[in-house]
Amino acid sequence: MEYVALALAVLALLSAWTTRSKLAALADELATLRAGAHGGRGDTDELSQRVAMNSRFLAKLAGGESLSPDQVHEGRLWADCSPAEAQMLVEHGARVLDVRTPMETAGGVIPGAVCIPVNELPERLAELPKNHATTLVVCAMGVRSAAACQYLSEQGYDGLVNLDGGMSRWTGEKARPQ
Repeated sequence: MEYVALALAVLALLSAWTTRSKLAALADELATLRAGAHGGRGDTDELSQRVAMNSRFLAKLAGGESLSPDQVHEGRLWADCSPAEAQMLVEHGARVLDVRTPMETAGGVIPGAVCIPVNELPERLAELPKNHATTLVVCAMGVRSAAACQYLSEQGYDGLVNLDGGMSRWTGEKARPQ
């Protein structure tokens, strides 16, 4: 058991070191772009966003948060979960964000879900305060909700969890959308 803990600690340390190295390289690149070394070329906004995302990623690792190897490899701040894990999240008070269209949600939503179609997220972010610990994001099959998780994480949201397979795999209670 001690060897497993040690191996996990070494993996976390390597992940943190790799992320720190990437962050330092991005920060250097951003400084170079801001100094005009590329004759004004380059998208400093995109680079600034990447640096900010990597800083948040490193902070989570340094804070001891458990991240999957896929999250580390892909550099994503949100996780996937099974329907059983999603049910537990809902039972423990997770906010549910359903990003399907009104026609799709008419067939039922997870009780208490906030329904905002994925294409309306940028205009309706004010309806999703950032102070919620966990947000379960769902769609029909898990693809749009993954895109929504990525978008929301880029906007500074934490605690995002995507229902793998979407509502097509949800076996829990359903309610009429509000």
